Amino acid sequence: MATRTRRPRQADRQARSAQHLGDRRRAAEAQGPLTVLPVAVDQLRAVIYRLPESRRAEAAARATQLLDQLRQSIAES
Repeated sequence: MATRTRRPRQADRQARSAQHLGDRRRAAEAQGPLTVLPVAVDQLRAVIYRLPESRRAEAAARATQLLDQLRQSIAES
């Protein structure tokens, strides 16, 4: 029986997803900082989604806390 030389489907899917997110990020950067923000949030959401389900809620809460702190810091400056 011949051995498989192809990567499993999941690895291929992750590679395509990473490429897509990288392409989106570069395209957004070319348009300016305000267009990069939604892409960065999408990337964060994707990373949280890939975590084991038991860690997602904690990671989402931590991300929300950090974004709230950043918003408050920007508002105060």
